[in-house]
Amino acid sequence: MRVFYLLFLLILLSSCQEKLENYSVVILEKNTINSEFLQTINAPEKALLGWHLFSFGNECDETSSKIKCQLLHELKIEDECNSAHLNNLLQWFSKDMLAVYKLNSCPNIAKKSAIQNTFEFISLDRKEDTLSIKYTIEGINAVQEKSWNTTHTGTYLIRNNTFLKININE
Repeated sequence: MRVFYLLFLLILLSSCQEKLENYSVVILEKNTINSEFLQTINAPEKALLGWHLFSFGNECDETSSKIKCQLLHELKIEDECNSAHLNNLLQWFSKDMLAVYKLNSCPNIAKKSAIQNTFEFISLDRKEDTLSIKYTIEGINAVQEKSWNTTHTGTYLIRNNTFLKININE
């Protein structure tokens, strides 16, 4: 009877533990969007991707065909300045004062700004409670006649529906 009770306890404890995920996925490469992944994206991944699209991409409108706008559409975010979307991002990034500041002025980069950014590559890497995003952006500043092509990686620890940034390579 003791063995049965111990076995039952072990099964009960193992079923209560949170399922931890491990994967790497490319979201965008060579103008091709991984729609299959985005249809089943989890809340942390959606928030992280939504934040980076907000931070580095220009504003979308109904007629825009930019990659950022297509990604937002795939994420079912019709208006990135929608209060529900912004409040969700504010929850996930509440420990990041720069993010909180930026999220309070929407849009971040106007569609007619002299600075125009385009996402060229985005990937997500999940290892249990750690989530990383790698992205490449091409941009141009029409006023200063400058252009750039830059790749960054951001790594975050997921704690109670909040991100804690654990790298400074951004």
